[in-house]
Amino acid sequence: MIQKEIEQVERGTFHAAYDLGIWDILIASFMSMFAFAPLLSVSVGDFWAAAIFVPIIAVVYAVLWLVKQRLLVPRIGVVRLGSFRQARLRKLSVVLLIVNVVAAVLGTFFAFRYDAIGGLAPVIVLSVILLVGFSLAAYSLNIPRFFLYGLLLAVAPYIGEWLWRRGDASHHGYPIVFGIGAAAIATVGLIKLIAVIRGHRPLGDGPLAGEDR
Repeated sequence: MIQKEIEQVERGTFHAAYDLGIWDILIASFMSMFAFAPLLSVSVGDFWAAAIFVPIIAVVYAVLWLVKQRLLVPRIGVVRLGSFRQARLRKLSVVLLIVNVVAAVLGTFFAFRYDAIGGLAPVIVLSVILLVGFSLAAYSLNIPRFFLYGLLLAVAPYIGEWLWRRGDASHHGYPIVFGIGAAAIATVGLIKLIAVIRGHRPLGDGPLAGEDR
Protein backbone atom coordinates (compact mmCIF):
# COMPACT_ATOMS: atom_id res chain seq x y z
CA MET A 1 0.00 0.00 0.00
CA ILE A 2 2.75 2.41 0.97
CA GLN A 3 4.74 1.48 -2.13
CA LYS A 4 1.74 2.26 -4.36
CA GLU A 5 1.31 5.63 -2.70
CA ILE A 6 5.01 6.39 -3.21
CA GLU A 7 4.72 5.45 -6.89
CA GLN A 8 1.66 7.69 -7.28
CA VAL A 9 3.51 10.61 -5.71
CA GLU A 10 6.51 9.93 -7.95
CA ARG A 11 4.37 9.89 -11.09
CA GLY A 12 2.57 13.05 -10.03
CA THR A 13 5.83 14.85 -9.35
CA PHE A 14 7.31 13.71 -12.65
CA HIS A 15 4.28 14.86 -14.65
CA ALA A 16 4.14 18.20 -12.86
CA ALA A 17 7.81 18.86 -13.64
CA TYR A 18 8.13 17.42 -17.14
CA ASP A 19 4.73 16.98 -18.81
CA LEU A 20 4.47 20.63 -19.77
CA GLY A 21 3.57 20.51 -23.47
CA ILE A 22 7.17 20.87 -24.62
CA TRP A 23 7.43 17.25 -25.73
CA ASP A 24 4.25 17.66 -27.77
CA ILE A 25 5.63 20.66 -29.62
CA LEU A 26 8.91 18.86 -30.34
CA ILE A 27 6.99 15.86 -31.68
CA ALA A 28 4.93 18.15 -33.91
CA SER A 29 8.03 19.88 -35.27
CA PHE A 30 9.55 16.50 -36.13
CA MET A 31 6.39 15.16 -37.78
CA SER A 32 6.01 18.34 -39.83
CA MET A 33 8.98 17.10 -41.83
CA PHE A 34 6.76 14.43 -43.36
CA ALA A 35 4.30 17.15 -44.36
CA PHE A 36 6.64 19.71 -45.91
CA ALA A 37 9.62 17.71 -47.17
CA PRO A 38 7.72 16.18 -50.12
CA LEU A 39 6.63 19.65 -51.23
CA LEU A 40 10.10 21.15 -50.86
CA SER A 41 11.67 18.31 -52.82
CA VAL A 42 10.24 19.75 -56.01
CA SER A 43 12.42 22.85 -55.75
CA VAL A 44 15.45 21.84 -53.65
CA GLY A 45 15.72 18.10 -54.21
CA ASP A 46 15.03 15.11 -51.98
CA PHE A 47 18.13 15.33 -49.79
CA TRP A 48 17.90 19.03 -48.94
CA ALA A 49 14.15 18.83 -48.48
CA ALA A 50 14.77 16.52 -45.51
CA ALA A 51 18.11 17.99 -44.36
CA ILE A 52 16.66 21.50 -44.02
CA PHE A 53 14.59 20.33 -41.08
CA VAL A 54 17.64 19.53 -38.95
CA PRO A 55 18.41 23.20 -38.18
CA ILE A 56 14.69 24.01 -37.98
CA ILE A 57 14.10 21.39 -35.30
CA ALA A 58 17.28 22.54 -33.54
CA VAL A 59 15.93 26.11 -33.43
CA VAL A 60 12.58 24.88 -32.09
CA TYR A 61 14.42 22.93 -29.39
CA ALA A 62 16.51 25.99 -28.45
CA VAL A 63 13.42 28.19 -28.21
CA LEU A 64 11.60 25.67 -26.03
CA TRP A 65 14.68 25.34 -23.82
CA LEU A 66 14.66 29.11 -23.30
CA VAL A 67 10.94 29.06 -22.56
CA LYS A 68 11.49 26.37 -19.96
CA GLN A 69 14.39 28.20 -18.31
CA ARG A 70 12.84 31.68 -18.38
CA LEU A 71 9.14 30.93 -17.83
CA LEU A 72 8.64 27.42 -16.47
CA VAL A 73 11.49 26.88 -14.01
CA PRO A 74 10.69 30.07 -12.04
CA ARG A 75 7.10 28.79 -11.72
CA ILE A 76 7.41 25.05 -11.11
CA GLY A 77 10.94 24.78 -9.80
CA VAL A 78 13.46 22.04 -10.56
CA VAL A 79 13.01 18.36 -9.80
CA ARG A 80 15.97 16.03 -9.56
CA LEU A 81 15.07 12.63 -10.95
CA GLY A 82 15.84 9.53 -8.95
CA SER A 83 18.16 6.87 -10.33
CA PHE A 84 15.29 4.59 -11.41
CA ARG A 85 13.58 7.31 -13.45
CA GLN A 86 16.88 8.47 -14.95
CA ALA A 87 17.74 4.94 -16.10
CA ARG A 88 14.25 4.50 -17.53
CA LEU A 89 14.45 7.74 -19.47
CA ARG A 90 17.92 6.93 -20.80
CA LYS A 91 16.69 3.59 -22.16
CA LEU A 92 13.63 5.27 -23.65
CA SER A 93 15.79 7.95 -25.27
CA VAL A 94 17.97 5.36 -26.97
CA VAL A 95 14.98 3.34 -28.22
CA LEU A 96 13.12 6.41 -29.45
CA LEU A 97 16.24 7.75 -31.14
CA ILE A 98 16.53 4.53 -33.10
CA VAL A 99 12.82 4.51 -33.91
CA ASN A 100 12.84 8.14 -34.99
CA VAL A 101 15.87 7.73 -37.22
CA VAL A 102 14.40 4.65 -38.87
CA ALA A 103 11.02 6.38 -39.26
CA ALA A 104 12.60 9.49 -40.74
CA VAL A 105 14.73 7.55 -43.22
CA LEU A 106 11.97 5.19 -44.29
CA GLY A 107 9.30 7.89 -44.35
CA THR A 108 11.41 10.18 -46.52
CA PHE A 109 12.44 7.33 -48.81
CA PHE A 110 8.89 6.08 -49.20
CA ALA A 111 7.60 9.59 -49.84
CA PHE A 112 10.10 10.20 -52.65
CA ARG A 113 10.61 6.69 -54.04
CA TYR A 114 7.22 5.11 -53.55
CA ASP A 115 6.87 4.04 -57.16
CA ALA A 116 10.06 1.99 -56.92
CA ILE A 117 8.48 -0.15 -54.18
CA GLY A 118 4.76 -0.09 -54.83
CA GLY A 119 1.90 -1.59 -52.87
CA LEU A 120 1.08 -0.81 -49.27
CA ALA A 121 4.41 -2.00 -47.86
CA PRO A 122 5.73 1.56 -47.21
CA VAL A 123 2.47 2.56 -45.54
CA ILE A 124 2.42 -0.50 -43.29
CA VAL A 125 6.08 -0.18 -42.24
CA LEU A 126 5.81 3.52 -41.46
CA SER A 127 2.57 3.05 -39.53
CA VAL A 128 3.99 0.24 -37.42
CA ILE A 129 7.12 2.25 -36.59
CA LEU A 130 5.08 5.27 -35.53
CA LEU A 131 2.68 3.21 -33.45
CA VAL A 132 5.47 1.30 -31.70
CA GLY A 133 7.51 4.43 -31.01
CA PHE A 134 4.66 6.40 -29.50
CA SER A 135 3.37 3.40 -27.55
CA LEU A 136 6.79 2.95 -25.95
CA ALA A 137 6.90 6.64 -25.06
CA ALA A 138 3.38 6.55 -23.60
CA TYR A 139 4.17 3.49 -21.49
CA SER A 140 7.57 4.66 -20.25
CA LEU A 141 6.45 8.21 -19.45
CA ASN A 142 2.95 7.32 -18.23
CA ILE A 143 1.43 9.83 -20.64
CA PRO A 144 -1.66 8.18 -22.19
CA ARG A 145 -2.20 10.83 -24.87
CA PHE A 146 0.97 9.65 -26.59
CA PHE A 147 -0.92 6.45 -27.38
CA LEU A 148 -3.49 8.62 -29.16
CA TYR A 149 -0.73 10.41 -31.05
CA GLY A 150 0.60 7.04 -32.16
CA LEU A 151 -2.81 5.93 -33.39
CA LEU A 152 -3.41 9.24 -35.15
CA LEU A 153 -0.09 9.16 -36.98
CA ALA A 154 -0.26 5.42 -37.69
CA VAL A 155 -3.58 5.86 -39.49
CA ALA A 156 -2.41 8.98 -41.34
CA PRO A 157 -0.41 7.19 -44.10
CA TYR A 158 -3.41 5.02 -44.98
CA ILE A 159 -5.67 8.04 -45.29
CA GLY A 160 -3.03 9.86 -47.32
CA GLU A 161 -2.66 6.89 -49.65
CA TRP A 162 -6.42 6.71 -50.09
CA LEU A 163 -6.58 10.42 -50.97
CA TRP A 164 -3.68 10.06 -53.40
CA ARG A 165 -5.22 7.10 -55.22
CA ARG A 166 -8.46 9.04 -55.55
CA GLY A 167 -6.53 11.91 -57.10
CA ASP A 168 -7.40 14.27 -54.25
CA ALA A 169 -3.84 14.77 -52.97
CA SER A 170 -0.25 14.80 -54.16
CA HIS A 171 2.79 13.04 -52.67
CA HIS A 172 0.61 10.19 -51.39
CA GLY A 173 -1.29 12.60 -49.18
CA TYR A 174 1.60 13.09 -46.75
CA PRO A 175 1.45 16.91 -46.76
CA ILE A 176 -2.23 16.80 -45.82
CA VAL A 177 -2.40 14.01 -43.24
CA PHE A 178 0.90 14.69 -41.49
CA GLY A 179 0.29 18.43 -41.67
CA ILE A 180 -3.02 18.01 -39.87
CA GLY A 181 -1.50 15.56 -37.39
CA ALA A 182 1.44 17.84 -36.59
CA ALA A 183 -0.87 20.85 -36.20
CA ALA A 184 -3.16 18.94 -33.82
CA ILE A 185 -0.27 17.75 -31.65
CA ALA A 186 1.31 21.22 -31.60
CA THR A 187 -2.03 22.74 -30.57
CA VAL A 188 -2.33 20.35 -27.63
CA GLY A 189 1.23 21.16 -26.60
CA LEU A 190 0.70 24.92 -26.81
CA ILE A 191 -2.53 24.73 -24.82
CA LYS A 192 -0.82 22.71 -22.10
CA LEU A 193 2.22 24.99 -22.06
CA ILE A 194 0.12 28.15 -21.82
CA ALA A 195 -2.02 26.59 -19.09
CA VAL A 196 1.08 25.83 -17.01
CA ILE A 197 2.45 29.35 -17.46
CA ARG A 198 -0.86 31.02 -16.61
CA GLY A 199 -1.67 28.65 -13.78
CA HIS A 200 1.55 29.08 -11.81
CA ARG A 201 3.03 32.25 -10.42
CA PRO A 202 6.81 32.63 -10.08
CA LEU A 203 8.01 30.97 -6.89
CA GLY A 204 9.94 33.98 -5.69
CA ASP A 205 13.65 34.48 -5.43
CA GLY A 206 14.55 31.21 -7.20
CA PRO A 207 13.41 27.75 -8.17
CA LEU A 208 12.73 25.16 -5.57
CA ALA A 209 14.72 21.99 -5.83
CA GLY A 210 13.13 18.67 -4.97
CA GLU A 211 14.05 15.03 -5.15
CA ASP A 212 12.01 12.64 -7.29
CA ARG A 213 12.80 9.11 -6.22
